[in-house]
Amino acid sequence: MNLNFEYYKVFYYVSKYGSLTRAASVLMTSQPAVTRTIHNLENEIGCRLFIRSKKGVELTPEGRMFYEYISAACAQIFKGENLLTSMVSLDNGTVCISATETALHCCLFQAVEKFNRQYPNVRFKLLNNSTIDSIQALKAGRIDMAVVSSAPLQVEHPLKIKTLRKYRDILIGGNKFLHLKGKKTSLENLRDYPWISLTSESITRDFLNHYFSEHGLIFDPDIELATTDMILPAVRCNLGIGFIPEEFAEDDVRRGTLFEIPVEEKLPERNIYLIYDTEYPQSIASKTFQNFLAQ
Repeated sequence: MNLNFEYYKVFYYVSKYGSLTRAASVLMTSQPAVTRTIHNLENEIGCRLFIRSKKGVELTPEGRMFYEYISAACAQIFKGENLLTSMVSLDNGTVCISATETALHCCLFQAVEKFNRQYPNVRFKLLNNSTIDSIQALKAGRIDMAVVSSAPLQVEHPLKIKTLRKYRDILIGGNKFLHLKGKKTSLENLRDYPWISLTSESITRDFLNHYFSEHGLIFDPDIELATTDMILPAVRCNLGIGFIPEEFAEDDVRRGTLFEIPVEEKLPERNIYLIYDTEYPQSIASKTFQNFLAQ
């Protein structure tokens, strides 16, 4: 036999309540539809499952035996449905995000903290990856969304991209370069200072290379680091000066450990982007967080 689960579900509720009318009410359907389903089930199985009684219907001996198994199966299915609903809801959901380092510091950490104040039972799985790796993870269905600090050259359907916010980089220095504090300086005058930056493979490095090139200069840093957060300790140790997203340096600048060096040539603002798959089934928690980010 290859019966529809709805047959068993109708049988379960008719058996449980001993009433076709009550079962129809719970299933939000009509009594004739319930009666028709029971008749179809009996024809498929080849035996009588119910007999009419003064109060409604009663199970036959075959029906009672059958109900023992169907009720146990339905209990497990309903339990699984309730657990799954809880897992994908705002009561017990999980949101998986791949994000770049800058996106984490400039946007995502703060957003997750604020979101959890409203929905404390939602859990987050955060992965720190490059923009390219984040998009690959999204295409493979391993994450719910990507939050990145550089827009890919092309985002094809079914992926969709939204701009979340802007951020700016600032030039920072340590005590060795205090003579630059508060004094607006041109890139030309800064070209011979020791520079600290990310490696040539990074998108940020491409951004700075282009920025210097637009002003007729070549960007050739003395120290190349793999991650943005490593620039801070290098600058604190007076190994050089370097550009960094403002959010990374705000604590050091507030404490006076580091300071911003004003630059005459304005550095363009950059964006944080949300990328998601329009055909990927999103949980309630994931959809709610996406809307929260876009506000």
